[in-house]
Amino acid sequence: MQNIFIVGLGLIGGSLASNLKYYHKDVTIAAFDANPNQLERAGSIGIIDKAIQNYEDGVVDADIIIYATPVQTTIKYLENIHTLKTKPGVIITDTGSTKLSIQKFESALLDHNIHLIGGHPMAGSHKSGVLNSKKHLFENAYYILVYQLPENRPAYERILQLLSCTQAKFINLTADEHDFITSIVSHVPHILASHLVQLNAKHNNHNALIKTLSAGGFRDITRIASSSPDMWKDISFENKTHIINVLEELQQQIALTIDALESDQHSQVFNLFKEAKDYRDDLPMNRQGAVLSTFDLYVDIPDEAGMISTITTILSNHRISISNLKILEIREDIYGALVISFKSASDREKAIVALSDFNTYLP
Repeated sequence: MQNIFIVGLGLIGGSLASNLKYYHKDVTIAAFDANPNQLERAGSIGIIDKAIQNYEDGVVDADIIIYATPVQTTIKYLENIHTLKTKPGVIITDTGSTKLSIQKFESALLDHNIHLIGGHPMAGSHKSGVLNSKKHLFENAYYILVYQLPENRPAYERILQLLSCTQAKFINLTADEHDFITSIVSHVPHILASHLVQLNAKHNNHNALIKTLSAGGFRDITRIASSSPDMWKDISFENKTHIINVLEELQQQIALTIDALESDQHSQVFNLFKEAKDYRDDLPMNRQGAVLSTFDLYVDIPDEAGMISTITTILSNHRISISNLKILEIREDIYGALVISFKSASDREKAIVALSDFNTYLP
């Protein structure tokens, strides 16, 4: 039996525990969380074999340790792990969204026969906590693994083997590659979304219609600004070098656009929108990326009693789960739109087929 020790039982740690418990009959899942309630909840839904009350006790028996904790917390664990009694050749991995600050421990830990493989599963949910764990959370999501030293290749292969049951798409990157890429596709977008919301709030003090009219597209493009402030403060400082470089590059692009508008360069402004549209239209679909995806379907509905119930009944009869419903632009005697959010791209595609007879959906 392999002893897997998971530290941190939030959504990610709980979902890993649920997946490994379901697909690996030759492992024992032990877990520790600073919040005893999370351990109790994990035990109640049967995704762990042992609830560890004292962190050091879990380390002693572990063949593999998974830190599903915030990066700053994981760093504190890594700073002290060599002082604890661990099995020879123990393998450590994590789930944090920055990797340079984690990977810097690889060489020092190897001196103590501790093998560190950094990890970042690019998956999540609008819900948090161990009770929302899903064994299929990582399916089709990109899962980054990071190591530098050739001596850790066997540990990397073992982590790959262990996590293959998640059906994630594994990519091996250097820590610097990972942090540069995520600065562009995740970290800076979160910062920009927050600035756009701040700008909105500032001018709403002068005209309340700004907030009223922000309920549609503005709300969608700034959705990620609703993420945890504590988490994103930590991420920003952990990856500040790459984030600053990307923000400075973006400043230059914005300055060029200002110049183009001031000097009436119509072709340059057109090219901005054209190139952006072409690139975005070519982005891969049906994949989970660094930013948590939502899978929405817009359905035209007339202003008639029972229409929403009819649609949800159709989805229920096809056993298609939805995560959210939102009504747009319902006015008397005209069509409105029902925005249905799904947990996965496949659920969205099933819904399109299921509602095809209803003949009101907008692909």
